[in-house]
Amino acid sequence: MEIGGALSEVFAALNEKNQLDEEKTAEYIKFLLENKVKALFVGGIAAETMSFSEGEREKWLKSVKSAAEDTPVIFQLRPSNIEDMKKQIKVAEENSVDVISLSQPYPIPLSDNEILEYFNNVCRLTSLPVMIYNEPTVGKPISLQTLNLIIKNNKNARFYKDSTHNMIDLHSLIMQNPSLNVLAGSDGLIFDIMNAGGKGVVSLVINPFPELINQEVKALQDKQLDKALELQNKILKIRSVLKEGGLTAGYRYAMELRGIDIGKAPFPYSNINEDARLKIEKNLKELDLI
Repeated sequence: MEIGGALSEVFAALNEKNQLDEEKTAEYIKFLLENKVKALFVGGIAAETMSFSEGEREKWLKSVKSAAEDTPVIFQLRPSNIEDMKKQIKVAEENSVDVISLSQPYPIPLSDNEILEYFNNVCRLTSLPVMIYNEPTVGKPISLQTLNLIIKNNKNARFYKDSTHNMIDLHSLIMQNPSLNVLAGSDGLIFDIMNAGGKGVVSLVINPFPELINQEVKALQDKQLDKALELQNKILKIRSVLKEGGLTAGYRYAMELRGIDIGKAPFPYSNINEDARLKIEKNLKELDLI
């Protein structure tokens, strides 16, 4: 199985009490699928996953999976003890998840060998394909040498999501592992990672603006580099605009402006104030997005 193109790191759709809302989730996922999103990444670090209990994460996964139709679903595991990891994997398997994603343990700066053993042990708990998610904001970056050993030791480690901004190591990783399915882990890296041989992006911007991310991916697939660079620069501007509302509230507000209500950001994330709302709306209109 290969997963590529424009993927969404989906938010949890919440009601007025900040509880998971299945009806809102269904409308939200329908919007993404109608706009040709290729896969759905659930439980992502950037999508507030640390705000939710494991029970809530399971409900989030179930509601997305039930709305996903035939679209692949990827589920992010959370670092924990081995028994809890077994429970998380069982949840993924029982819900027919297509790929599980695993980031480095955080926030402890473990040795390369400890990180290797961590991945080895979790990969051996399942026959599901595994996505290695290298996210340096949550723990020690996984080194090139360690990545190569994880891939060598585990046949199910078939996907790689990169948020390191380390393009030198990424080029080497792709050259040394030509069958590895590589995805950009940040909207700021789409142009660079796809030009290096990546297959697509797991995007947050795609949630309010799927058309734009689809255009960027298609331009890169068609080798229309001038157009792709112009679109990438626009995406960078959008990211800056949405961050005006806090880490995630701006994305949620942009969804509201597109007519999709997914609720407010959960505790402890800040919610958007009126000044930020006005600024975001003004800037998105200037960018011809709403």
